[in-house]
Amino acid sequence: MPAPEQGDDILVTARKVKEKLSDVPVAITAIGGEQLRANDHIRLEDLNQLVPSTNVVVTNGHQTSISIRGIGNNPGSDGLENSAGVFMDGVYLGRPGMAASDLIDIKQVEVLRGPQGTLFGKNTTAGAVNITTELPDFKWGGQARLSYGNYNYQQYQGSVTGPISDTLAFRATAYRTTRDGTLYDTTTGHKENTLGRAGGRLQLLYKPSSDLSVRLIGEYASEQQSSGAVSVIPSMGITPAAIQAKLAATGAKLTIDPTGQSSAAGGPFSTGTRQAATSAEVNWSFGNGFTLTSLSAFRYWQYNSASDTEGSSADVMYGGYHIHDKQITQEVRLAMPRVANIDTVVGLYYFRQQVHTDQYTSYGPEAAAWLTGISDALLPIYAKLSPSVAGVLAYNNTQWDTFANPLTNSYAAFGQANWHVTPRWNITAGVRVTHETRSEDVFRPNPVSTTTGQAVSALASAAAAPVHAAISDTAPSFLFSTDYRPAPGLMVYGQISRGQKAGGLNTTLPPTGLGGSSLEVLPETATNYEIGLKGEWFKHRLTFNLDVFRTDIRNYQANVLETVNNQTVQLLTNAGGARTQGVEAEATARPFDGLSLRGFVAYNDAKYRSYVNGPCPVEVINQSTCDLSGKPIAGAPQWTAGVNGTYEHKVGHGLVGYVSGEYAWRSSYFASLDDSVLTRAGDYGLLNLRVGVHTADQRWDLSFWGRNVTNVHYATNYFNYGTLLPGTYVAFFGDPATYGATLRFSF
Repeated sequence: MPAPEQGDDILVTARKVKEKLSDVPVAITAIGGEQLRANDHIRLEDLNQLVPSTNVVVTNGHQTSISIRGIGNNPGSDGLENSAGVFMDGVYLGRPGMAASDLIDIKQVEVLRGPQGTLFGKNTTAGAVNITTELPDFKWGGQARLSYGNYNYQQYQGSVTGPISDTLAFRATAYRTTRDGTLYDTTTGHKENTLGRAGGRLQLLYKPSSDLSVRLIGEYASEQQSSGAVSVIPSMGITPAAIQAKLAATGAKLTIDPTGQSSAAGGPFSTGTRQAATSAEVNWSFGNGFTLTSLSAFRYWQYNSASDTEGSSADVMYGGYHIHDKQITQEVRLAMPRVANIDTVVGLYYFRQQVHTDQYTSYGPEAAAWLTGISDALLPIYAKLSPSVAGVLAYNNTQWDTFANPLTNSYAAFGQANWHVTPRWNITAGVRVTHETRSEDVFRPNPVSTTTGQAVSALASAAAAPVHAAISDTAPSFLFSTDYRPAPGLMVYGQISRGQKAGGLNTTLPPTGLGGSSLEVLPETATNYEIGLKGEWFKHRLTFNLDVFRTDIRNYQANVLETVNNQTVQLLTNAGGARTQGVEAEATARPFDGLSLRGFVAYNDAKYRSYVNGPCPVEVINQSTCDLSGKPIAGAPQWTAGVNGTYEHKVGHGLVGYVSGEYAWRSSYFASLDDSVLTRAGDYGLLNLRVGVHTADQRWDLSFWGRNVTNVHYATNYFNYGTLLPGTYVAFFGDPATYGATLRFSF
């Protein structure tokens, strides 16, 4: 488990060229691939242990969100992207769930905080996560890793690289991860929250000369898990009367477990993704310092889910999504040599995304009893007396599908120039202009019987003809920054930047009486003001980064769950104005050979500035909207802090022993958009420990590890299912304590 070598410079590509981390006037955290591999960080959500002001929530491939500095807590949006952009080998991913597979053979992960719209462009108002994988090598090499842990956790991965010819090299990578369930289903007696991931990547690197390189990547990944299991959190510790009536009508049970270890939902719980991608990157250096880069990519992503919706033992309903997502990206970028102390990067960018969604609800034989609170024996009698009850009775054993097909086309031109005023003083300015169009048609066919497959005539009025919606927007993003080096190893900087996240469209039918315009979501704009300093001393043995920031957000985009046309749907909305402000500090220290330490602490005050017509928490009765102005932004802990360290020591016979630990803590925060006191999450710390031994030449490494060793029970996100579960919330929880062993080989 090697620590970084003394004197090593960490190189990043935050400004689309390779630079030393200490020379980039941006709040950025860079995590090397060796650090990720040494601590088995293979999941996107592991960034919570390593990066300040960051909150990654991965419930499944669809419900994935990345929040940076409190911005971006909006998972599961098919009609718009996340506020924090995710890039894999330079390619923008249209949804963060595309990165929710095992992170294998990673060279580096960079997390850039604050708007990055000038160079990274599309939808980076909160920041960007830039992931790069290892390149093919012209020398033979490889590695393999085997892990086993409790809950029958098994993880296998391997990679091999080498030359095919003097000008062509390859790299092949594959992995498989499985784990049994961590949540007990009291209805079926089975364990849910299982995990199954597998994938592979094949790369070719063609270098006919030092001036030209061509990199081709093909990859495939799949995931199948039962992460749809839910735990119900009661209102003030008491099951609401409305739910008690539903339980009495169906004879069902509802498991209330604030630790998230059990559920009465009888299933199904299936969620699964499949994706494939190809990319081609060409770099050509010509003239006297010009470099032309072309990056072309295609990605296909498919998601299918079926989740018990109401969480009880009754056969009421389950629902989910069938999603097919195709995206094409093309970027052409020219880096020009320094002329008159100015170096410049300019480029063009195109993004196209076509999504086909089917959001469905399948009602079981006890649906009407649950929805009305009337037992099955009495329902026929009430149906004769009440047309509304008769209408609900027709829901039993039917399936409702809502289809949408959002299409996005985005075009951009950008440029950024660095003026080296003096050897110590630099000024950077950049601008990007993006034009984006988005359109869709949303419709619902006549609900069908789940037993015969035929349309149910009694529900013909539920069918909806296509509703068309379209938006178009042209917006600039800009950056202006300056940095100065008052002494060797010390840099101070200041910047103003603005980024815009494109508008979006809801992929569900509008409420009755409203047209396509009600599906539109306005663009989100973030303006960031920041000052900071970066220092390194004693030949990189000590580094320290500090920044102070304020970000003003207009038309902040977020998700809510609401009941529309008798269905619980996820809606996009503009949460008015918002702002975040705070301080972030990071430090690394290597006081002597064998010991490496790293820590961070961040304070972030994130609030809605204006959100007059916000959603109401369940504890507010008989009120349709609530004024959330001045309230905290959901998913934004005020404090995040972490420390990790590794100590190595030779133990003889060519062996090196080591111990390592990681601890990350976050303060409490609201985990639902309505800021309900029932959804307070956070105020917990997660501790990971590891002890191991490896050979001095790193040929093999054996370690024993524990994650969340204190077995903290913590919720990651909450949802309000409206009239389906009135007066309560549904919660998803993080992993319990896990432990195991890992054996690594390399050659």
